[in-house]
Amino acid sequence: MSLIFKEQEKANNFPERLKKLMDNCSFNDFAKKTGLTRATLNNYANNLTSPTLEKLAIIADAMGTTVEWLASGELPDENMVTVYQYDLRVSAGNGALVEHENPVAEFRFSADWLRQQGLHGKKLSIVPVMGDSMEPSLYDGDLILVRHEEVRDGLCVIRIDNDVLVKRVQYDYAEGKYLISSDNERYKDIELSKDFKGDFQIIGQVVRVLQRVRQAA
Repeated sequence: MSLIFKEQEKANNFPERLKKLMDNCSFNDFAKKTGLTRATLNNYANNLTSPTLEKLAIIADAMGTTVEWLASGELPDENMVTVYQYDLRVSAGNGALVEHENPVAEFRFSADWLRQQGLHGKKLSIVPVMGDSMEPSLYDGDLILVRHEEVRDGLCVIRIDNDVLVKRVQYDYAEGKYLISSDNERYKDIELSKDFKGDFQIIGQVVRVLQRVRQAA
């Protein structure tokens, strides 16, 4: 498993890769091939602006290359799978308001390892824990791997209104309600009945702690 931060990616020389891709093609001809304006391409080539993922995809598709190579200079490795870390702060306390959900880093996992874990082909993400309500299972700052699929029970990342939390979730089929609990006994359990009027969603199930800030006592 390897980690690549977005700040490091920005240091890669995209303008040089763009010029290499253009070869002897003029900006006007390259604009016709890609459908982007000459001014846009000129700004990219002179490092005045950076392309969005959508624009990278347009260039890659038109020129028969990959978005990964354009963005980082690296060719995709079929034996490695990229999973993104997001800047939302999963709360293990009283909740954290999610203001942005943008990738801030990416982890690369061996496809073989993911198969062994039953996670290959699954939608995955990585998020940090915030708070102490799940101690000693999870500590503030831990990075957790989350599998996004329909689940009702287990150690889960959930959203209650504007709060994103990591909690133990148990579904009571008889009563049609959720029991949401913390590992830290200082925190009270939460019950959400079928009459709950707020927004509740199980975002995914925690499948692994990737990075621990400290060990349990």
